[in-house]
Amino acid sequence: MVNVNITRQEINSYKREILESSVLIRLDEAAVIMAVSRSTVINRVNEGRLVPYNDNANSKGVRFLASELQRYVREMRQDGNL
Repeated sequence: MVNVNITRQEINSYKREILESSVLIRLDEAAVIMAVSRSTVINRVNEGRLVPYNDNANSKGVRFLASELQRYVREMRQDGNL
C-alpha cells in the first residue's frame, strides 16, 4: 500500500472541480449570473457560444453546467467583452 499525502487545499480544489462539472444552473439563474436577459442567454446558445445541458434551448427545462458558464465568462473576459 502506497501512502500519499494530500493537502486540504488539494481536496478542496478537487471538490470544487466535481461541483462545477455536475451543478446545473437554470436559464433564469444563468441570466442573473451573466447579468443579461433570458433572451440574451438563448441567443448565445443559438450562436453556439454557450452550450446548454439539453438540446432544446427554448424549453423551460434548459440547464447549463456551472463549468460551462465559467468557461463562457472566462472567454468573454479574455476577449475584453466583460
